[in-house]
Order: sequence, then C-alpha cells, then structure tokens
Amino acid sequence: KLHTVAMMAPAALGVALLVTTVAVASSAASPPPPSCQGTGLEVKKGLCIPRPVSYKNIPGSNLAACCSLCAADEQCVALTMRGDICHLKNDIAESTEHDSDCVSVTGYHAPPKPTPAPANAKNILFIVADDMRPSLGSYEQVEAVTPNMDKLAKQGMLFRHAYVQFAYCAPSRNSFMSGRRPDATHDYNFLNHFRQPGVGDEWVSLPQHFKDNGYLVTGGGKLFHEGLPPAFDQPKSWSPTGPDGTPWPYKDGGGVNATNMCSEKCCGSNDTAHYCLYDLKPDTYLPDDANFNVLIARFKEAVTNWHTTGQPFFVGMGFHKPHLPWNYPRKFYEQVPEEVATAKHQAWPADVPHLGFHDCAEMSHPYWDTNGFGVPPGTGDYFSGHQAEMRRAYYGCIAYVDDMIGQLLDVLDNMGATNDTAVMVTGDHGWHLGEHNMWCKMSTLELGTRVPLIFRAPWVIKEPGAKTDALAELVDLFPTLSDLAGLSIPSAHKGYEYLGGTSLFPVLQNSAATVKTVALSQFPRCWQNNTHHPKGDKVGDENNHTNSWESMSDCHWTERDGLDFMGYRMRTKEYAITQWVVWDPVALRPVWNKTVGIELYSHTGDNGMSPAAFDNFENENLANNPQYHTLQEQLLGQLHTEVAKWFTPNPPPSVN
Repeated sequence: KLHTVAMMAPAALGVALLVTTVAVASSAASPPPPSCQGTGLEVKKGLCIPRPVSYKNIPGSNLAACCSLCAADEQCVALTMRGDICHLKNDIAESTEHDSDCVSVTGYHAPPKPTPAPANAKNILFIVADDMRPSLGSYEQVEAVTPNMDKLAKQGMLFRHAYVQFAYCAPSRNSFMSGRRPDATHDYNFLNHFRQPGVGDEWVSLPQHFKDNGYLVTGGGKLFHEGLPPAFDQPKSWSPTGPDGTPWPYKDGGGVNATNMCSEKCCGSNDTAHYCLYDLKPDTYLPDDANFNVLIARFKEAVTNWHTTGQPFFVGMGFHKPHLPWNYPRKFYEQVPEEVATAKHQAWPADVPHLGFHDCAEMSHPYWDTNGFGVPPGTGDYFSGHQAEMRRAYYGCIAYVDDMIGQLLDVLDNMGATNDTAVMVTGDHGWHLGEHNMWCKMSTLELGTRVPLIFRAPWVIKEPGAKTDALAELVDLFPTLSDLAGLSIPSAHKGYEYLGGTSLFPVLQNSAATVKTVALSQFPRCWQNNTHHPKGDKVGDENNHTNSWESMSDCHWTERDGLDFMGYRMRTKEYAITQWVVWDPVALRPVWNKTVGIELYSHTGDNGMSPAAFDNFENENLANNPQYHTLQEQLLGQLHTEVAKWFTPNPPPSVN
C-alpha cells in the first residue's frame, strides 16, 4: 500500500517541503504504533530505512529518547530504531523495506528549538524526600540527625508553615510538578494524572519550563510518581541527552543489589516488617543509593557543562525514603538517641468527625500503642513501647537522606557553583507518628499536610538563617524557582493555563513579608464498598466492602467520578478549618450544602517548631462551639471563595 508522506526539512533559507512515497506494510491485526508524542514525529512500525546511511548511531537508547534526540538535532529529518540503537538520518530514503524488528520515523516536522536561557540565568537543585515531615534539627527536633539540611537552613531561609495540596504521593506530585492544584489536575488517586487528554496534556510542567528555556534538565528517583504521568513525563520534562549526546533517560529503578553483611536478618531490627538495617557489602546498593549514584554523576556533568558552555542546569533528586519500609544503613539508626519521645496525645479526639481518621494500611494494629479510636490495646499488642522504636527508625531514615543531600551540596561547593545555584528541599506531604492514634499521611490535619521547606539562594536571601512565618504551598514552587532562576512565565501563552501558585520571591527577600493569607489542601474519603474502579474490585485495604464511618478508605483506587466525599482544608495564620462534603461526580466539584463534617482548630502560638507543633495543636475541635460560630461562618465563606478560584472548566470524563 502506497502512502504519500509530507516531510519538513531545514533549508538554508527557511523550511523546504519534501514529498516522498513510501511503502507501508499494513495489517488489520497489527498493534498500534508506538508514540513520539510531542516531537512532531510520525512512527511507522515494521518499516526500516536502509538508505541513506545514518550520520549518528546512539546505542543504549529507546524510542522516546531517540525521538527527542532527532527533534533536538537540526540535521535530523528521520530516524530508525533497531533494537536499542538509535540511527539518526539527515535525508529521506527513496525506498523502504519491511522489517518486523524495525521502527522507523519517516515523517518529521521539526518543532521549535528551545529558547536560549537568558544571560546570567541561575541553576536549580530541586530535592524532594518522600514522607518527610519537618522532623529536622532546624525545626528543633532534638532527636534529629540532619546536619546537612540544618546547615542549608542556616545559609538560606526556612518556612515554618509550608503545606502540600494533597497528603499522599501521586496527587501531591502531580500538583507541585505541574504547578496546578488538584482540582485542576483532577488527580485524587493512583489512577489519574494531569497528562490525560482533556486535562493538561499540553501544559508546561515545572521541569519542562526550564527545559523549554534552554536549561539542561535531568532528574532521578521519585519526583513524578511512577507511571503518573507515564514514563516520568519523558520526553516533555527532561533533556534526552547529556552534554556529550549520551542518552539520559530518567533514572528511577535498577541497579539495586543490596546485600547485608549482618549474620542476622536486618542487623537485629526488632520489627523487620517496617524497618530493616543494613551493613552493606561493598558495591551493593539500596534503591535510593542506586538512583543517587547515577544522578550525582549527571549532576557533576551538568556543573562542568555550565562552567564550559554557560548552559544553566535544573537537576532534580527525589528520594524514596523515608517512605516505609525504612530500609537503610544501620549507622544512621545508631546515630539517633535510644530514648525517643512519644506523642503527647495518642487518642483520636472524640469531637472530630470519624471520616477524618485514617487507618494506615502500611502499619497494622499489632504495632500501634493504641487500637481503634484510642481504645487501649489488648493482649495482642506484643511489643511494649513500639511507638518510640518506630520514631527512632523514622528519624534514622531521615538521617540517611540527609547524608545524600550533603553529598549533593558538596558537589556545588567543590565545583564552584554554590553562589549561582538555588537549592530547594521539601517533602511531598507530612506524616503522622502516632499522634491522635494515626500513622502515615492521608489526612487533612496539620501533620498530614505540613512539610519542611528550605531555600538557599545567596543572590536573593540577605537574612541567612531566617525562619519565616509566611504561609507557603508547594504549588508555589513553579513561580518561585522561575523567579530565582531569572526566567519569566508567559502566563497568557498556551501551556501555562491554570498555574495555581504565587511566587515566594518577596518572602525570600524579606522574611517578614507575606504573599498569601491562606493555604489550601484537600483529601477524599470513600466507602469501603465503593466499586468505582476500572476492574471492579480494588486492592488491599479498599476491598473489604464494609460501609462504616469508622473504616473509610482513602480512595486510592477509586475513579475521580466515583469519590464519595472530599475534605477541603484552609489554613490561615491563626486557624485551620476543614469542611467534609459530598462529591459531585459529574462536575467533579464539592457540594457545599451537603456537609458531613466540620473541623475548626486554633493555631494561635504555633511557631512550627518541634515538639509543640506536633503535640499542642488540633487536639480540640472548635466547630459548632457557639463561641466560635461567627468565626466559623466567616472562615467557611472564605474557604468556598478560595477553592472556587481554582476550578477548571469542562472537567474530563472518568478513565475507562
């Protein structure tokens, strides 16, 4: 079957149009072709272009990387993938032959080249740790062993009150990595993501913004949640190659071969279900180590390239720890004091709506110091004082992450890039460590939504060591990092719709400044017998088919048009209010007049420092207290107004 394919190739004077006829082997049973989405490349499965000879052959590649390489190379007008070798071609073959092992791209319209970075643009080191709450020395956590993050805070600025927009991994990361709020990304689960058609498939993401402005952009570990969006948003968000043309596919996974030298399991850990200590054999690596080894090598290349060519870099490192299980080298556990304080309030407050409670699937009842809603444990609790040991293991895991952060900061110091690189460290959401009888994240409470946030940018921050009371949200990272780098955001241009943050740049210039009066977060709850899932039955803790306020699920595997309830939280300087409401499955919006619970807490005197910030607040629900009636109504009205600002029109349909 003959097809005429129009191809655009660069010419000395503008762009020339080439027309050629190629033979396409077609079959009704053939699988759909792979995708080169976003590069302008048309893929033909089962074709190979034997002539002309390729001018560049790149081993160790894949189709997505090969497409990006061609799109970035002015000579390239076609490519062929044979196995893992990418063949770039600067002319179109006159004929083709069928080869079932070959993938060819024979139609190519070169996309616009990236905008050159502005003169004197600054570099970015972007660091995110999974499940890391503000239990750092710089937040006055006495048991913390975090010298590197503490040093960073002394050289930069620490935010006492920084909040995520969603208190678990995928929705939170879809939010801050895209710069949009959850009601724009429409991601409230482990099923959806912002790149789905009709949502933000054409949006510019945070790292993509830097890539499109001429930066060398690379990342490793957990930044985007795996699979959401697919392929860690390659090729849109990440540079396909390093400075020398070597493929740089996003690195998360592989190279894990951790082998323990201990004769006993987990070097004597008392709870191998939740933490495992390692004395690693030489040249063996845990997952974060394996990712880190690749990323730090690329980081050094990026710094060298910046010195040589002036091209700025955006380097992102996402640590999987301190996410459960807490598996890490034993030396970090031993650095944490044996005597660790436990939570001051270990019972769920009786006046708080039960659907706000989270029964964490990653922990289990035998490991709690209390059971259910504060009921003392029975004989099944076989490990006395387990909460203290869990906390020690958690703090040790943060110490492990801190050590790797220190190595990244050393690269900047040793290679002369510190004064020209903005560094940002945060977590993707908070974490409960037994407070209110809760573990993990997945709540609208302060402990589920508050994260550490530290910036260092020597050319902007003139009060090194300052701790600001200004409210901040992770959705603010997009505009803040853009301002620190010296980039502009073309808000009116396609791809920049619905950005939800405000730049914290004025606060970094003056710690007494504020740029917002509220921080918003949200979280869904579903009945356990909710079956809105592509395959009907769900997995794990969402498949017990009960129907009780005391055992609500977190909607991980519930389609967005099948959620039962949504809790919207608004944090002001002095108060936090959460309204739990029925979810409209068609409009994908809250039904404000169908309230199922309200929480109102005072945060007067909360300076964000440990231990008071973890223990002394949100222990009494002031909602429906006559003394606070006027304040409650005022805050609810403000909450509705603030949330409505971020709705997007035409919500997408559910995933089939």
